[in-house]
Amino acid sequence: MSKTTTAAARTLARLVKAEDAATAARREEARAAGVAERAAARVVKARTARTDARKALRAAERTGKGIAAATRRLATREARLAELVETARTRKAEATAARRARRSAERKVETASRRAALAATRSVQKIAAALGEAVLTPAPETDRIMDAEEVPAVEVIEAHAARYAELDRQAKDTAKLADAEKTWLRRLPTGTYGGVVITRTPGRSVLDGARIELDYMDRFQEPAPRKATRSTFKCDATALLAADEADASALTLIA
Repeated sequence: MSKTTTAAARTLARLVKAEDAATAARREEARAAGVAERAAARVVKARTARTDARKALRAAERTGKGIAAATRRLATREARLAELVETARTRKAEATAARRARRSAERKVETASRRAALAATRSVQKIAAALGEAVLTPAPETDRIMDAEEVPAVEVIEAHAARYAELDRQAKDTAKLADAEKTWLRRLPTGTYGGVVITRTPGRSVLDGARIELDYMDRFQEPAPRKATRSTFKCDATALLAADEADASALTLIA
């Protein structure tokens, strides 16, 4: 197993562990919230009972009967209320801590998910590259190179290079002018203008090579073969043309 695949496996294992912890944290938050809600409900009920005990004591004091019993009942209910209030505060703190733990666990899941996605992407790219190299078709034939005895004189090479440079410059200048005219013509809507017909053809679709590779790998198959491109040839005769222009200027001055 390569280092990239090993790293991806480790990050996925961390993600699974983080998701399990987040699930447990959500369950604990729900349990703590339920306990805190029930404790708060008991406090409300105890306060109602205390209020009733106070009313009973005031009634006993007005009639002068059962004052001692009403006083004991009120004291009992006040003590019970104080106990329930303290319990409710504790349960509320536990619910707050559980909510914070759930948020922290979810943040860890997000971090682990990003790392796992990055590691998986790198692993897929490496596998795709390996498969692409394995099925790479041979490169096209290279340029035929002259043997040492076939190489002509320097003057002949310079003459060919100078003609090539001049023709290449002219072709580029002409291409720029053609592109400018094409840009102007593309602004015209489709239609017929005298002997000119403007039409537009929808562009062709382009295959997504990366997606094809992933689809092939999902089916445990090798992706379609690729074609190698031919090496790029370039001839730079800038120095030669500059020297020719300098010589022409010197001859003009002498004349």
